[in-house]
Amino acid sequence: MTLKNSFGEYSFVSKVDVTNLEASVEWYKDKLGLVPESKYDTPNWRQFSIPDIGRFAIGLNLSNSVKTGSAVSTFVVDNIVAARQNLIEKGVEVGPITDVGHGVQLSVFKDIDGNLLGLRQNP
Repeated sequence: MTLKNSFGEYSFVSKVDVTNLEASVEWYKDKLGLVPESKYDTPNWRQFSIPDIGRFAIGLNLSNSVKTGSAVSTFVVDNIVAARQNLIEKGVEVGPITDVGHGVQLSVFKDIDGNLLGLRQNP
């Protein structure tokens, strides 16, 4: 399957299951600086855009239970050290920076429901 850049408003929306929608909305706004998009507000869904990144969104989906899995939504950053430190200063527990080869560096952290998120710096 080949994805083409003709999807309309968004090319990619990452769904994240959460158990407390309002608390998660505040966490994603305050800790990550994501921008809520009110036109997508429903009792079970909130969607956020990421400043300066077009056609990508994260949607929070209210769920009775959250199962952590192996998928990790990753934020690509120019300076992983600074991005990691910024999260730590906001009270987020962030794992160590790991070089995974070819100059790619990763660090993972969790939201309030245990969903894995990551920081990635490319060479």
